[in-house]
Amino acid sequence: MKKGIFAKLIAVLMCLAIVFTPLLSVYAQDSQTKYEQDCPYIYVHGFMASTIYCDASDPDSDCAWPPATDKILDAVKEALPSIAKLLIDGNYDKFCDSFLPLANDVLSDVMLGPDGEINNKSGIRWEYPEKESITAQSSVSFRYDWRLDPCEIAEQLDEFIDYVLEASGCDKVVLEAHSLGGVVINTYSKLYGNDKVKTYIFNTTAVYGETYTGELLTGQLRLDPDALLHYLDSVMDYNEKEKLLDGLFKLLKDFGIMDLACKLGNSLLENLFERVATDTAVPLFGGWLTIWAMIPDDKIDAAEDYVFNHVYKNDPTDRSGLKEKIDNYNEKVRKHKTETLEKINEECSLYILTRHGYSSLFLTPSWRLLSDTVIDTKYSSFGATCADFDSVLSQDYLAGKNEKYISPDKKVDASTCLFPDQTWFVRDLLHAEEGVDDIEEMYKVLAYYDGQATVDTFEEYPQFLHYVEETDSIEKDSYVEPVKTFFDKIKDFINKIFAFITGIFSK
Repeated sequence: MKKGIFAKLIAVLMCLAIVFTPLLSVYAQDSQTKYEQDCPYIYVHGFMASTIYCDASDPDSDCAWPPATDKILDAVKEALPSIAKLLIDGNYDKFCDSFLPLANDVLSDVMLGPDGEINNKSGIRWEYPEKESITAQSSVSFRYDWRLDPCEIAEQLDEFIDYVLEASGCDKVVLEAHSLGGVVINTYSKLYGNDKVKTYIFNTTAVYGETYTGELLTGQLRLDPDALLHYLDSVMDYNEKEKLLDGLFKLLKDFGIMDLACKLGNSLLENLFERVATDTAVPLFGGWLTIWAMIPDDKIDAAEDYVFNHVYKNDPTDRSGLKEKIDNYNEKVRKHKTETLEKINEECSLYILTRHGYSSLFLTPSWRLLSDTVIDTKYSSFGATCADFDSVLSQDYLAGKNEKYISPDKKVDASTCLFPDQTWFVRDLLHAEEGVDDIEEMYKVLAYYDGQATVDTFEEYPQFLHYVEETDSIEKDSYVEPVKTFFDKIKDFINKIFAFITGIFSK
């Protein structure tokens, strides 16, 4: 009898298990979900992230940017005689006379008119996603022509947001912007307000500019062997032959090859820059309104003076339309950046994610600035105090500072950010590196958090994070200063002897 009751009890428990296990599984799955997406997520890309076609209406058209490989190779072949003549006679003016028209021909389709408007058939190809495909759970991208006036792009974004809201039936969207995209959404917020936006995410953006852009349009270019070495070292990150290539670059530096290359490069810059800037570089980059928007505030006046009163001093072309657009952006948007961000913070959730661990662009005097290889960390973080990439914050500076806001590598003080408790730093993640699953997950968790999260809200997302290349993931930044091995010390000793000997022979 007892055995029969026991058997029936077991049978009942098994039936209950069969019925409720799937439900428990669903419950467990739901309890592990970190966010519930209740409105569409719109990604706004950065500079040069959309292909520009020579003829946007022609499906067989070549790319204007990046230029078609065949077009570049043809120009190089045609330029070889001019290069040979330059090496023989050193006549830079003659070289420019023959070479620059070839360069301009390659770049002509992507250049804008003197008023900053498209004056040919070039443009991007992009169609809105089908309305039926857009729901509250959708993640969609906003594409735009990154050469144009940020005010014009912001208008296009506003129209796209309306389309997404109508299609999804929602009244809010999330905006995540990368790089130049930060300028776009900041401009959007200033001109159109925040009523349609739940959350803004600024993902290593150029809202406050980037130093090298200001230096480019003020004629400050130079090559430095140390800068070149560090830049090559950084761009080789994530390359399977990284260690081999790093060793090769250092060997080239030790043997003076990079010094020689930089001397030749600086000689070319010195002799060619004026003509190249006037005939090609400034008409190209200086005609793109977004470039002007990414010039830091403290360099904008110098850049306008250099371009319009120096480069174009004797050029009769009417560029008043371009100047008017630059000044319009400066008055309507640039002067109000911080005020705009503070208003966003009052009316929406706001998150800033920045990156660091690298030197800046090697072509400029400011190459030592801490960056993600493109945008200065001090700018992309909206105000962090940063040491140079190859140094640390001084002990005098750190004395009395709140350690909570000091990065483990002692290079960043987050307390001086505009929003210190809403700003995250990822070490060793390059500017252009997108699509890291952990970071995409983090964006979504923050975007759909109920209220304003901070660097203290989620244990797995502390203020200072580290990108781990081997696992393509992020973790808490637990930086430990590298300890030199015995072989590292021997190598340093040999390098010092080599430098001493080459120094003697170079006198």
